[in-house]
Amino acid sequence: MSGLPLKADILSARWYVSNVPIATKDMACGQIRARVLWDVFPRDCCNWATESRIESDSIIRRFPNCRVGGISMKRILLGAVALVAISAVPPALGADLTAAPVYTKAPPPVVAYSWTGFYVGGSAGYGWSNSATGLVGTPVFATPFIVGGPQSLAASVAAIPPVLNTHPAGFIGGGQIGYNYQTGRTVWGIETDFSGANISGSATQMGSAALTGFPGSFASATAVGSQRLDYLGTVRGRAGFTPLDPLLLYVTGGFAYGHLTTSTSVSEAFSFPTPFPAPAVGSAASMRTGWTVGAGAEWGIAPNWSIKAEYLYFDLGGASYSLTPLTSIGGGLPYTTAAVTAANSDFKGNIVRVGVNYKFSGPVVARY
Repeated sequence: MSGLPLKADILSARWYVSNVPIATKDMACGQIRARVLWDVFPRDCCNWATESRIESDSIIRRFPNCRVGGISMKRILLGAVALVAISAVPPALGADLTAAPVYTKAPPPVVAYSWTGFYVGGSAGYGWSNSATGLVGTPVFATPFIVGGPQSLAASVAAIPPVLNTHPAGFIGGGQIGYNYQTGRTVWGIETDFSGANISGSATQMGSAALTGFPGSFASATAVGSQRLDYLGTVRGRAGFTPLDPLLLYVTGGFAYGHLTTSTSVSEAFSFPTPFPAPAVGSAASMRTGWTVGAGAEWGIAPNWSIKAEYLYFDLGGASYSLTPLTSIGGGLPYTTAAVTAANSDFKGNIVRVGVNYKFSGPVVARY
């Protein structure tokens, strides 16, 4: 029966298509092709056909009680019908019968912290300096009427301490305003800040000098000095980079200015009864200008807020001023007179501070 047409060979239970000539006693032995299942061979199926009919060009015969491969033909028919039905399902519908694909939601884009924009903030910290005040004495007058006048004047000048190490230190705090512009991971900016300060220090130093040619006679001096930085302001550029979000590391430098107050007094005495009625005193208060450099780190804690830690080194130059004359009295008359000049060495200092900034809204940068 290899010449069967390409259609379902099994039409119903025990009915088979056959193209052999019509005969009432054909046997259902031999190979039966079942396209929708597989090639099967009849077993226990050598029964005489009990009924035949013609459909189209095929002869259909019925073989009662026939089993194929030991399986009931009804079951084979049901399986064949199921497979035919499945094979006839449209592709779109068949796709629905397969396992539904599992979709994974794409992660949202990472919004990078943007440093671009104007900002304002405040800061507080600690400042210290190794500044000192230098003292210079100059002989002015010695009476010629009293023995030892020139020697006393020389001893008076030599007894003045040469330096007062005031070492100012203290609190500093204020506010800042600035602007940053970010390109990639590079950040450029400018910032100006102003801080009130109480960076102050004082020192007391003593000195003495012997009178040449007068054993046991000497001059002694006591110098007292103070320095205070009242405020400090800067105008600086900033350049930094962001090794990771939202961290900014930067260096900074520029112009610095501040108000410096300083004072000095020098009192003296001889070992013999020639007193100094009044000490030499002097002071100065002025705004000084200079420069500053430093570095810092800033961390964005929210889209518009950041905290920072910063170090600055500053140099405001120096200031010089003169003290009142240092005069001793002998016999009711001026005995010696010395001029004293106080010179502040460069007022150099260090600042460490922490602060917080609020950045006005800038562009949102997304990174995938």
